[in-house]
Amino acid sequence: MSNNKLKILLAAPRGFCAGVDRAIEIVKKSIKKFGAPVYVRHEIVHNKYVVDNLKKIGAIFVEELDEIEDKTRPVIFSAHGVPKSVPKKAINFKMEYIDATCPLVSKVHKEAENLHKNNYHILLIGHVNHPEVIGTMGQLPKDSIDLIETVEDVNNYEKTNNKKIAYITQTTLSVDDTKSIIEALKNKFSEIKEPTKEDICYATTNRQAAVKKIAKDCEM
Repeated sequence: MSNNKLKILLAAPRGFCAGVDRAIEIVKKSIKKFGAPVYVRHEIVHNKYVVDNLKKIGAIFVEELDEIEDKTRPVIFSAHGVPKSVPKKAINFKMEYIDATCPLVSKVHKEAENLHKNNYHILLIGHVNHPEVIGTMGQLPKDSIDLIETVEDVNNYEKTNNKKIAYITQTTLSVDDTKSIIEALKNKFSEIKEPTKEDICYATTNRQAAVKKIAKDCEM
């Protein structure tokens, strides 16, 4: 039997960002205010432990509003944000809804809307089918925003209109991968407008930096 001890290094900072903490608290306070059950559209955070604990106190998670049997109960939108069609649907169902979208995601939504109003065609750097990407793309008409996932997507992309072009990003991306995609976009479209302030959130950035810092001292 080996006597080798396993040394575990903990990255700092780590854990949930402020937006996720805020969303979890919104669910807890809503259950306290309205009583159980309270519905939540999409998992409030991608963490089974947290989701299971919220289920125990009265949260019911659904993917779409149509799944909600008792529409007299309130529904919470997750931290990832939702397309504009979702609150409209809740209103049509006469449901009370609480928006727990992360403020930094809401910032990207407003950024996209402002660019659209100023006649820009928008490229969103992000992951296909990610809830945040679905929510951001759902803020605008379909023909006004396109998804870019990789440098290869940039190389293959062709403009289909004469509008000015701008890019925004998902808030939870790899900083290094996104940097390569942005460089490719700037090389291909020298006039492309970039965000006034980086869209990748500070918690994503500093947690990735923390992992890099300890990686050199780790074997696995």
